[in-house]
Amino acid sequence: MAKDDEAASVAEPVDGRTARAVRTREAIVDATIALLAENDLRPSAPRIAERAGVSVRSVFQHFDDLETLYTAVGARVRDQVLPLILHIDPARPLEERIVDFVHQRAQVNEALTPTLRAAVVHAPGSRAINDQFQTGHDFVGTQVAQVFGPELELAGDRQVVFDALLTIASWSVWNSVRSLNRRSEAEAERLLVHMTASTLGPVVGRDLTGLVDVVEQAGSVPSADLSEAT
Repeated sequence: MAKDDEAASVAEPVDGRTARAVRTREAIVDATIALLAENDLRPSAPRIAERAGVSVRSVFQHFDDLETLYTAVGARVRDQVLPLILHIDPARPLEERIVDFVHQRAQVNEALTPTLRAAVVHAPGSRAINDQFQTGHDFVGTQVAQVFGPELELAGDRQVVFDALLTIASWSVWNSVRSLNRRSEAEAERLLVHMTASTLGPVVGRDLTGLVDVVEQAGSVPSADLSEAT
């Protein structure tokens, strides 16, 4: 019994230190994400520490360097956007799939924007960030192949159609439309619906470009409400 009590007394402070370490690490990641959201694309360790309410030393105790921290930030942001990514049945009508896929990508790309703008700044020379870029790119490619599989099977040049759809769905296109074209989220989403419909229309032998008008009337809503707009 004495040994059990001694083990418990040792375990409690160890568990407590572990819990505090986890909270500190999470606070540092949260602080970094908050600074990125405020368009601080190169947050320094002192600024991160101040926002997290910890010492600069704590930042480097939990993360060997800023690249390690950015890797943790990327993982956290990925976990935050995963609930936005829902399965889209390829057996559903093409028009519905286009609307739902574009709506989903619009939500995800908008949520990723603060982090990815910073990632672009730090990407040169950062293997970790470039690996995250590639992983995300490959994931969207898998989505495109799954959602529009039937149409890709019909395409005369599958690779060209696939690459076009993947490019349309990318964050870089979304960021260009939002930042350089200065379009609202709704306007950017309608443009991507038009681009996707223009790519897939010739594949199925139908003019799908009118779909953007339906989306505009419906207010850029998911296809669950599309029938009401039509």
